[in-house]
Amino acid sequence: MSRLQSYLVIATVFTGLLTWNFALAEVNHRQINAHNLAVDVSDDPWQPEGFEAGLEVPATYLENEVITLDGKDDEPAWDRATEIEVPLAYGTTKTSHLKALYTDKDVFIRVRWADDNENREHHPWVWDAEQGKFVEGEQVEDSLLLSFEAGCEWTPSLLAGYIYDFDGWHWQAARSDPLGQALDLYGNVQDQPMGDPNYIEHQSRTNEETWIMKFTENSDVNLHAEWDEIDRIYMHQPITETLYVKAVPDNDGRNIPAFVEQLEAPATRPADESQTFPQFSPVELADGAGEVDAKGHWEDGYWTVEFRRDRVTPAKTLNDTVFNRMVQFSVHVFDQAEQLDEASESDRLFLKFMPQEPQLAKD
Repeated sequence: MSRLQSYLVIATVFTGLLTWNFALAEVNHRQINAHNLAVDVSDDPWQPEGFEAGLEVPATYLENEVITLDGKDDEPAWDRATEIEVPLAYGTTKTSHLKALYTDKDVFIRVRWADDNENREHHPWVWDAEQGKFVEGEQVEDSLLLSFEAGCEWTPSLLAGYIYDFDGWHWQAARSDPLGQALDLYGNVQDQPMGDPNYIEHQSRTNEETWIMKFTENSDVNLHAEWDEIDRIYMHQPITETLYVKAVPDNDGRNIPAFVEQLEAPATRPADESQTFPQFSPVELADGAGEVDAKGHWEDGYWTVEFRRDRVTPAKTLNDTVFNRMVQFSVHVFDQAEQLDEASESDRLFLKFMPQEPQLAKD
């Protein structure tokens, strides 16, 4: 039986179920094309068989903003937030710990993970005595990427074999942290070359098909809506073995802004030949690319990174996540790594906005 025939059989069976199960009245199965099956769900707890829901990360309400972004998470407000242990796969980092807070205006996410070394240099200039000149060093900065659902169906792995968009927040120890920012990225995954040098070719990490899911907007959804109160679309599509991934600073469709200035190597031999010199200097980002504040702090074998962003960005573009209800996201830790296939990544996470607790509102 062909893939199309299989999907048509599935759609037919689902349609038959609707004739006798009134509880599924708000579940609509659509065969989009020869390969893609979509299921629209509204006001119903239905989920596809085999769908992996993931962990909830509760965001605690703050009446007033009392967080200083310094990567130290030592404000009393952080003690109110529930810490969630998040397993990571692939890469060298196996676990991260998350907390979240929100106000009427902002959302804060804190990520903490073990790392024996603080790596704050990214390919610095180093002296090569044999060549008698400066060369690009091998050192790579530590970094952290949060991937949020954006303008289409979404999956937590950046290399799962599917085509989708994501809203990325990329904190980099050398190239963004000194200015207290993360790169607000527009991310896009394709299954074919796009004629754009920003797309990097990767091999899929998995060949096991799973369901992609996206929350959709409905007029009566509220900030504290439960899972089955939010309209959703599930999609099943074939996995592709070769992926082309672009993640560039978001600039609302205009030219991609430069986020670093490349520095020339020193002109003369250093007195201390072990000394390194930066090759990149971070550039302060504005508009869509500069909407995420972030700061990291390394101490006693742990990185702690704090993020802050408006719940609704001024531009309100399709690729800026709107935090007005539960949101899907994933965590990607780069431990002295540059490529996506070297990063550790989480499964699906849900940022859940908890109702305000009366006793906290008086603090």
